[in-house]
Amino acid sequence: MRRFNLFVVVLALVGLLIPPLTLVVAAENEPIIQDGSVVLMEFTITVPESRLVIPKNVSQFTPGHHEMLPNLEKALTGMKKGDEKRVDLSSDDAFGPYDETKKGVISAESLPPDTKPGTILTTEEGVPFVVTELSGPVASVDFNHPLAGKHLIIDVKILNVESPSAQEGMRMGSQEEYKDISI
Repeated sequence: MRRFNLFVVVLALVGLLIPPLTLVVAAENEPIIQDGSVVLMEFTITVPESRLVIPKNVSQFTPGHHEMLPNLEKALTGMKKGDEKRVDLSSDDAFGPYDETKKGVISAESLPPDTKPGTILTTEEGVPFVVTELSGPVASVDFNHPLAGKHLIIDVKILNVESPSAQEGMRMGSQEEYKDISI
């Protein structure tokens, strides 16, 4: 009878140990963020000095394809699905310093009729700019990125990672499913 009780206790202990071991093995097999993997992430951007918070967004990128800020991509390398991280970027590590020489004046007639200060437009070549002021026949414009010269804190949660070997070039889901901004 003692052997039977001992046998039951051993089985119970083994039963308790197997599920945690299985979880550890499963976690070790999850793909990590590396060049060529396809990553789906959720992020919030905070600009501390202006108390600006750009609310939660979802974006997809492939490391090594120059689709996001290089220093942010570097900070995310090695993360897995479910991982969260706060990335603190100086203005130089984010969108660079603000450049006064990227400001100018153009004819207001060349802008759409409903343009107001703060409107973001693009040139025929696809270069974005912000209309900063409208004054009669002229408009002041700024070709700096709106976050140039700003210290950024980016809170990231990795939603999914597909390893590079999983059908290279295939993208997860439809881009139209998510509000997407480039960072």
